Amino acid sequence: MAASLGAQQLTRSGAAHQRQRTCLRPVPRVLVPGRALVQHHLQSACAASKLEDVPLFSDSSSLLGGAPKTSSTSAAAAQKAGPTKVEDVPLNSELGLDYSTLRDYLAAGDVRKADDETRAMLIKMAGTGAVQRGWVYFTEIPSIPAADLQTVDQLWRAASGNRFGYSVQKEMWVQAGKRWPKFFKAINWVQGENNVYLKWPAEFIYTYEAPKGHMPLTNALRGTQLFQAIMEHPAFAKGVGGTAGMSIDERSKLSGKDTLKF
Repeated sequence: MAASLGAQQLTRSGAAHQRQRTCLRPVPRVLVPGRALVQHHLQSACAASKLEDVPLFSDSSSLLGGAPKTSSTSAAAAQKAGPTKVEDVPLNSELGLDYSTLRDYLAAGDVRKADDETRAMLIKMAGTGAVQRGWVYFTEIPSIPAADLQTVDQLWRAASGNRFGYSVQKEMWVQAGKRWPKFFKAINWVQGENNVYLKWPAEFIYTYEAPKGHMPLTNALRGTQLFQAIMEHPAFAKGVGGTAGMSIDERSKLSGKDTLKF
């Protein structure tokens, strides 16, 4: 029996070693600051591997396939998790962008697709250069109109019952003393005793029952400059035209009244 167990362990070890040789380097997320646009195709052997062998993030991590931690995508499940009506959030945009797809994904409870759409919309917000390269420089974040970031944030907050969204993450980041390790642990983006940062799509939780602040995702594998730029945007600054800490109703009224004054 010991010999049989030893053989099984050798077999698993050999398979893992072969997978590591085949997919030697993970593909970084397209939103990593200062990094070239990653090609969407992988080596044939990598393309055939499991989702856990493909790293976060592309502009649409759903294209990677696999079975992430996700709940039913029915509207009934979404309403149970997020009692506030996401359909009531005004889709304000100074850039002329359409956030209805994001709203519909959130209303349907499809958190995975909503996260992908958020990432895609952030690229569009950042301008032509970001769209052409397929990812965002952290230096492009300050030029994004507050109204657009707040619309995305309001949609996430409404759908999740004020548990997800950039302003929720901002509040938790400040509560953590702006210490990234403590913040990442609070929103469950790390694992193990050494608080290793999650990097595979299936490691995150795509449900409204995930820990507070867990969504939307922003890559920090290569540094926190992009995430910090979002957190420090005036859209989420109290007393500077921002709405962090306001209720959904207060934020909606503000957006409807002074959309162009941010």
